Amino acid sequence: MIEARKISFQEAWDSSTIFLVDEELEQEIEAQVESLLETAQNHRVSETAEISITDISSFLSQKDNALDVILKDIGLSEEKFMRIISLLRKLRRIPDDFDREWGVSKIKSKVAREPDFAHLIAELLVDGKRDKELERYIPIYYLDMLNYREIKGSSLAARRIRYKKSLIGTYGARKGHRVEGRIREKLEEITTKYGIGYGKGRSRIIETDLDFAVPDTDDPWVVIMSSFQETTSSGQTTKAKDMRSAYEQICHLNSRYGENRAFVNFVDGGGWLARRRDLERLVEHCHYFINLQHLDMLEAILLQHVPERYFTNRAG
Repeated sequence: MIEARKISFQEAWDSSTIFLVDEELEQEIEAQVESLLETAQNHRVSETAEISITDISSFLSQKDNALDVILKDIGLSEEKFMRIISLLRKLRRIPDDFDREWGVSKIKSKVAREPDFAHLIAELLVDGKRDKELERYIPIYYLDMLNYREIKGSSLAARRIRYKKSLIGTYGARKGHRVEGRIREKLEEITTKYGIGYGKGRSRIIETDLDFAVPDTDDPWVVIMSSFQETTSSGQTTKAKDMRSAYEQICHLNSRYGENRAFVNFVDGGGWLARRRDLERLVEHCHYFINLQHLDMLEAILLQHVPERYFTNRAG
């Protein structure tokens, strides 16, 4: 079994993974891109020289992912599209009491049920750029994207790249989930072998949302906080603060009650390499530091810190 030990910063730096390669995730994203391309190709809405508002309205009404196709073709995010729909509701161009924002699924549902609403959305997407009233309320940067009339004759290769680019947020979020999934798989192996459970969420003794707590959040003897970042983001600062807070609280418990609880930082990805000083602090402020290359160390850490009473099969 691999020894439970605190690796050095140099070891953490040298063993880090810059990009996560996950074949299953790549296939999922590729399937989404192919679905969008198939819809666009079948209806040929992106290639017609003259776009008809009626045709686009019908396209939106009949195909559930038609709105996804058009938003990705014009480069407008779902979030910005929802803001624009909220604006139209506030301007009373959509007859409705504006009490809360509609999500994309709600908008799609209304498009499918209400021909007039579908027509309005088609006009917005095709010719919104030319809407004089909207010029007063929407920045040109976003307004210029409401120009589906100008999107025609795109090659298959160009649209594939555009659709993939539009899924970058989904791709990044799922990578984080995949990494957490690998930690979870390792904990499941340990549970099967030794009968030690684990949980996640708020703890009664540590005032931070815990990514993983062994054996549970009520009495966490090993706490694992995880962060995988391929790019830098403002969220890294918040995550680093949460990690340090959990570590300090566990150190306080150990000092006050003479306990042997452990805090584990799981940190990986090129985004953390870009913040070398922050990474140094994360390696320093923990009992153990692991990444994808050192994930097998978890078993030894748990065996060293989780009390005997939580094992149902200590011998493994």
